[in-house]
Amino acid sequence: MSTLNDAVVFRGRLNLILGATAFTISSAGSVLLHIVLALAIYGETGSGLVTAIFISLQWLPVFIVILYRSDWDFGMEPRKRWYLLDIISALLTLLIIPFVGEGNYIAIVLLLLLRGLFDHVSRITKTVIAPYIFPKEKLSYYASFMQSGYHVGIAMAAIAGVFLVSSVSLETAVLFDAVTFLVSAFLVYLIRNISEDKFPESGRKRPIGQRCTDYFSSLKSDPRLFFCCMLPPLTAAFFQGTYSVLQPIYPGEQFALGSSAVSASYVMASIAIVLGSSLFAVFCKYSRIFEREFSGVLLVALVGSLLACGSYLASVYTGSAIACAVFFIIMVFLFEFVWMLGYSGIVTLSPKNRVGSVFAITFAVGCFFGSSTALVTGALLDMFNNNFVYTVSIFMTVYGVLILVSYALYRRWSYSVDRAQLSRASAG
Repeated sequence: MSTLNDAVVFRGRLNLILGATAFTISSAGSVLLHIVLALAIYGETGSGLVTAIFISLQWLPVFIVILYRSDWDFGMEPRKRWYLLDIISALLTLLIIPFVGEGNYIAIVLLLLLRGLFDHVSRITKTVIAPYIFPKEKLSYYASFMQSGYHVGIAMAAIAGVFLVSSVSLETAVLFDAVTFLVSAFLVYLIRNISEDKFPESGRKRPIGQRCTDYFSSLKSDPRLFFCCMLPPLTAAFFQGTYSVLQPIYPGEQFALGSSAVSASYVMASIAIVLGSSLFAVFCKYSRIFEREFSGVLLVALVGSLLACGSYLASVYTGSAIACAVFFIIMVFLFEFVWMLGYSGIVTLSPKNRVGSVFAITFAVGCFFGSSTALVTGALLDMFNNNFVYTVSIFMTVYGVLILVSYALYRRWSYSVDRAQLSRASAG
């Protein structure tokens, strides 16, 4: 028995290494292409809104995916689905090359939008697969750590961008991105399931209305899950959705810095995200926060949000590039920590066989609002003539209100659930 357990633990660790590495490599290629293309579009148009439209399209496909299906907890075995999706993404990426020479950015963006449909199904699959490739007692820790692979890939791409963004061609970035998807597919192919539970081979695809009803039912029956599901969409929309637009614009407009500074901002964001997700994984392992009173989760979320808002405002208010960089790193670290808190809560608290569906819908909502805030950010920058303080102040005020509303709703629903349970106990 001990030998069998040791084998399961070893295989789980190996799966983690393979999965995290695959996630890292594929995200690195995609982010490098994203940086090169964003700079090219802003250089061509000089418009914050047009640049924001391109950035928003990176997130919009997941919303389209959810309209088709969110319950990916059955059907094709997730390991197979993951590596096949990576292969399809590689092929779609290669189709971009003929349009690069023509400078046809519209065709390139549309192809990336199509590829995004497969990318986001793959992103959902990475969550669905977790209970089947990781030991149950380490599920939240390993799932958080694998999620960190995405952010490590962002960091690698950003660091490469500092040295390459001014010299690397768009065609080279496209080829590199395609290769990373193929390498990722090979690594995922080497992963093996360790769970005794078999992945459901079939299931009835339900209409979007019924899936949303089940989703809200799950959230309403467990107020803790509701609060956790609010954190990824809110943080992604109001932090990542806004600073993603500022990154290719702010360094040049505010401090008259060049493209290397833009890439440096991606490096700083990536370092902060990796630190936030990695330290959260360690924090989750040792604090076992979801095994304690939920007040601990609430405290971390609210304090982290407050500090993130303050840091974001400080980063655009200061007139010093160095101080801006410091506050920016702190903001991204805190936002990522809060995002990971919500993500781990979804993995831990979602009903069995609904983890993928709950995450998919939550992630889709986040991407939709991320796309929306990106567009509004670009429009406000054009409207206020790149007044970054006004723009960020508006978003941080709205975020603060919404996080407090989420907390109030949690308290109300928690009270209702406790009363219902007490009534059933009394009736029994």
